[in-house]
Parts: sequence; structure tokens; C-alpha cells
Amino acid sequence: MVISTKAQREGDASSDTPVTQWLDAPTEDSVKTVVTYMLEHPSQSISSTHIVATAKAFKQLADMCRDPDVRTRLADGALAAASSLLLERVVAELGPGTEQSNGHAEHVFLLVQVLRCICNQSADTDAARTQLLEHGGTAALARALSIDDVWRQPVPVAQAAFGAVLNVSLDHKLCTQALVDACAIEPHISALRVHGLGNGAHSVWPLVCSSLDNLCEDAEAAATHFEQHAGLASNMLQALAEITAQLANIASVSGEVAEQFVQIKEQQDADVTAALRGAQRTLLWNLCEVLEKSSVVRLQLCEPVYMHQMFDILAYYVATGGPDEPTQTEPNVAQPPSRPLPQGNRNADATAQMIVGVSGEDAALSMFDDSGLQQRLFAQLAQSESALAAAAALCLGNLARTDAHCTQLAETHPDVVQAAIAWFESGEVRVRHAASGLLKNLCVPAPAKARMVELGLPAVAARNVDTAVVPVQANAIGILRHLANGCAEPTVQALLAQEPGKSKDQGKDQDQCALARLLTAVRSTDIDGIRCEGTRLVAAVAKAVYLKRACDAQDLEARGLDLVAPLVRLVVLDGQRHPLLQQESLVALTVLVAASSDNAPYAHAVVRCLVPETAAVGTVSEPTEDEPTEGDTIEANDADDETAEADDAETTAPDSFTNVLKRLLTQSGPVWPQSTMQAKSLITQLTTQLNVQSSPFDPAGLDILRTEILPLTN
Repeated sequence: MVISTKAQREGDASSDTPVTQWLDAPTEDSVKTVVTYMLEHPSQSISSTHIVATAKAFKQLADMCRDPDVRTRLADGALAAASSLLLERVVAELGPGTEQSNGHAEHVFLLVQVLRCICNQSADTDAARTQLLEHGGTAALARALSIDDVWRQPVPVAQAAFGAVLNVSLDHKLCTQALVDACAIEPHISALRVHGLGNGAHSVWPLVCSSLDNLCEDAEAAATHFEQHAGLASNMLQALAEITAQLANIASVSGEVAEQFVQIKEQQDADVTAALRGAQRTLLWNLCEVLEKSSVVRLQLCEPVYMHQMFDILAYYVATGGPDEPTQTEPNVAQPPSRPLPQGNRNADATAQMIVGVSGEDAALSMFDDSGLQQRLFAQLAQSESALAAAAALCLGNLARTDAHCTQLAETHPDVVQAAIAWFESGEVRVRHAASGLLKNLCVPAPAKARMVELGLPAVAARNVDTAVVPVQANAIGILRHLANGCAEPTVQALLAQEPGKSKDQGKDQDQCALARLLTAVRSTDIDGIRCEGTRLVAAVAKAVYLKRACDAQDLEARGLDLVAPLVRLVVLDGQRHPLLQQESLVALTVLVAASSDNAPYAHAVVRCLVPETAAVGTVSEPTEDEPTEGDTIEANDADDETAEADDAETTAPDSFTNVLKRLLTQSGPVWPQSTMQAKSLITQLTTQLNVQSSPFDPAGLDILRTEILPLTN
């Protein structure tokens, strides 16, 4: 029987409708008639008289859409339009703040069936997803996630809701972005809070996690959304901390959450544990990705309470080895220099990276004054667990990177500094890197230098100038260079001291003092950061010995070390791009030439370098940065970045030392006036040495000096 127009309009209970007729004999051919009726009469379709029939119709449609061929044929837009429209209507009836009416159960029944229909029709069908997006289905889906009934009956309602979101957004960038813009991420995070883990909700958590992973797959877009919603990152971190506390059986929380922990502990089984671990992994990696992409989001977490939560999470992963990665019991395998930090516990590494990222923001500097966090960092640095000590050192190094904080730490907490020195000396790779980075920052302010010397840091740093671990080597060289500017005497003594076990008696060809090993490292390395910083340290030693009288010059000269070649190399390779490095090297060369003697033929070495064949210096790539005025932000692993720069940098044939001097003297191209003046000073000292030295100079170099260089000084 065809229903009359008046009956359709008035919702006559005794009247039949296309929906009820179709339910008697559901066929694919008549689906369009049913969905057209729902589109034209949405109010009647969800009225108390017909809502159950409408729900049953959507149940039948959902079952039909399980067949891939059927859902492809139904993806013409009508079904998507009807689903979107009725979902919007039923969400309005059940949304937050609405009171339960007599027909509440029927509306929930309809909600579940519409969600199931959307879930099934959009499975692997981009056409259906596009139609749902065009008809507002994604916005309605996002609102549906916040309905109270989703978690009152999690198995039917939440399962249908998050399943629909997952299928609609999966591999469809526009739908995913629409759901993110409609704030669909927020209810996903709320769903993974421990206090909501009841009524069998744990069975839905894997679906929620998959959906959240999909929504955050585009880390850039997700980060933008997190930036626009300031509390989102802290809510995600809070959920992660709660789950971690539950897994670790930590009951040191208060209030309602603690009561929930007790209830969950009583009913906990393997399925619940698996759900908790899956949610923990999802929250950790999505938050880590967002923090890596956005400094704005990192700023939102610059509070001591959030830092404590991150360290709690790290402590769990360190203690357990992570949910998927048992603690490694095999002996540590040597790592190649380019990748010094082992990746044995990816979850712990990710958490440490979050700590480093947040603490590296300038806004985080105020956390240094929080006594609770400060004491926690001190305690972790002093304990025997290297992973926690490494994270504490990285965090502390970032928080104490101002002169005031560094001075305060060095002066008032020598035990902390001693603990860092101990880790620098004998810890595993990651904690040596972290501790040495902290110590390098502490060596920057002048008031802290003397205390660092008192605690024996120069000798420890000197023993690491040629280590195969690049980040540790770079920090060791940086420590010595900072200390040489202010505490020159103990620094030079540490570099010239004969080390036990590295003497000529044990088969070494040369005196293996730290300075000798540094020169070898500078000469052989292809990493510009090591070469430039190492050469700057050589320059600092030369000035300290011959200008500041940091030690008896004969102690240095007796070793017969080639101090000239690395300085010339730095002048040639990095002068145009980093004139400060060039000027430092020219100053050091001038000092050495002025101090030339029969025992220290520095002037002869400089003249030999004027011959192109003698001064072969390799190729040009990116140099290091200039010295900071305050402490550097410490990264968890910067070795890969340094080696990547060395690998990717464009290489060009270097100029000769002679041509560089000519360019400086004639001020050709981009030349610092200070560098020109220093080059003239160098030539003046060379001219003086020509008349003083009794031993002959290299004929070819002497000819170049007289015919090509000296005329330009006039």
C-alpha cells in the first residue's frame, strides 16, 4: 500500500511507509526509494511512531553494505546523504546536556544502526567517504563521539562510533582533516582515560587507538590542531601518565582516579592489560610526533607538573623495557661513531626526546627554580640507572643554560657536577653524551670555570678529545675551549699531560698527550664540527702558552707538534663563510710566528704552507657555528645531524693559502677589515723572522712570500 501524503505529513501510526514496506522484503533495487523517503521526511522517520522501523532499516542497510560490491553500487550519494542527515538529527536529540526522554532507548538504537551503516558503507570506498563529507556526515560523526551514551554502553555504541570514524577517515585525507577540524581528536583522548575503563570499554580501546593513529597520521596537521586547542596536549599527557601509573601499579594518586585504579586492579586481566599497553603506545607516539613538529605545543607543556609526568613515564619504560621490548640482557654491542646512541628501548627514547624538546624551550628555563623538579633531576643524575641519568642530564643542561643558572649549579651543587663528571668519564654512550653536554654549558660563564677546574673536569675532557663517539668528542673539545678562556693554565696542563698507558715505552711513535691526539683527530676527521672546534682549541692553546704564559713554552715546543697546519687549513676552508674562525686562526698564527725559535720553527712552517702542493687542505663543506654567549640547548642525539651535514654538503675545490692571503691583503670580495689587519700583522712577523732565524726557509715558499705577498703589504 502506498502511504498518502497526509499520512506522511502527520505520522499516522496506522499508516504504512516505504520503510516498513521495504523491511517486509528488503532488496537492493528498492533501497533508493527508502533513502529518498528518509531524506524527504526526516522528522517523521525519527518520530516515536517510526523511529524503530527506521533503525531496523539502517540495520538492514548496514548488513547489506558488508558486501563490497553492494556498497560500491550504493555509493551514489543518496545513502550517504540520508545517513548524514539522520545522524545529525539523532545526535541533536542525544547530545551533551540533553535530558533523557521516554524514547531515549529508541534514539540510541537508531544511533547505533546509523553509525554501523556509515561504518560499513565507507569501508574501502572513497566515493562513499566523499559523499559523507559533502553532506556533513564527518561533522556529525565528530559530535557523536561526545554523546554520553557512547560510554554508557561502550560495546555497541562506542564500537559503532569509533569504527565509523576510522573507516570514514582511513586513507582519505579530506575526511581526516574534516574530522580533525571538527574536534574529533578530543573525544578520542577522553576515551582513553583510565577512569572511563569500565563496562567492557577496554574491548573498544584498540579501535579508538587505531582511529586516533589515523587522525594524527599527518603530524603537521595534527600539530596545528594541537596549537589551536591549548589543553589538548596536556590532556593527552595526563591520559598517558594515568595509564602508565596503572600499568606500574602506582596508587599514589588521589581522589576519584585512585578509587578507579583499585576497581580496575580487582578486575584486571590479560585483555585489560593489552588494552592499556596499546593505548599507552598510541598516546606516547602521537604526542611525541606532535611535540617534535610544534614548538607552540612544547610551550604548552613547560610546567613542572608535566615534566614530572614525563619522567614518571620514562621511569616505567626504563624499568620494564617497554611493553613490546623486553629489557636487553646481552652485553652492549659497539656502535658505529655515526650512530652512537643505541635504540634498544624505543619507547624510553621517545619519552626522553619529549623531555629534551620541552626543556629546550626558553619558556622552560623558569622550571629550573622549581625545587621539586630540581631535586628529582639531581637524584636521577646521582643514581646508577644510566638511561634516567642521561635524561636528567639532558633536561638539566637545557634548564641550566643561562649564565646565572650555570653559576648557581656549579657553586651550590658540586655533588651534582661531580656526578655528571663521573658519568662523562665512565658511563655508556648516551649518558656520556648527556653529561658532557651539561658540563659544557656549565663551563661557559666565567664564575663557574674555576669550580669546574677544582672538580677535575679538564683532565676528564682531555681524555675524550679523540673518542670515536662524535657528540662526546665535540663536547669534550668544547669544554676545553671554554675553560681555556679564563682558566688557561690548568687547561693547557691537562692537554700536555702525559697519560698513563700511552707513552713511547708502549710502542707509540709520539708522545700521546691529549694535544697530540687532538691534532691527529683534527687532521683525520671529515666532520667539520670536530675540525673547526678542535682547531679553535689549538688556537686557544697557542695564545695561552705564548701570550698568557699558561705554561713553560719549552714544554710545548719539546713535543714537536705541528700547530701550524690545522690553523692554515681553517683559514683557507672556512674564512669566507665564517670570518670569526678565520680571524682566530690568523691571530694564533701571528702569535706562533712571533714566538718562533730554533726549537719552535713556526715561521718556517707558515712559509712552507705558501706552496700550494705543501698546504693541501682537502675540500670545503659546512663549518661549525660560532661560540654561544650562553649555554647551548642539548639535543638527545646530534651525531646523525652532524654526519648528515658532512655527507650532504656541497664540496668545492679549496683555494690556496697564498690566494687567501692575497685576497685579505687587497680586501677582494667579502673580507672582514679585522681579518685584513691580522693578515698584515702575520706578514709583518714573517718578515721579521726572515732576518732573525738562522736556519734556511723553504725556497719555493720564500719566493712566493717575497714576490707575491710582500708587495701587497705596501
